[in-house]
Amino acid sequence: MVSTAKVSKYLKGIHFPANKRECVNYARQHDAPEDVMGALSGMPDEDYDSMAGVWHAVGKKR
Repeated sequence: MVSTAKVSKYLKGIHFPANKRECVNYARQHDAPEDVMGALSGMPDEDYDSMAGVWHAVGKKR
């Protein structure tokens, strides 16, 4: 289980709206660890308007 703070760390500076692919690619470019990458990869394939939306999607996988 990955924390929202950890997800935020690796998505800091991303511009919203962003879709799942953009979030995953952004985190990868910022050297996110496997747990963060797994959490982002497990999100629904949607557009996210804010970090709160990403947190909600990651939280569903807990």
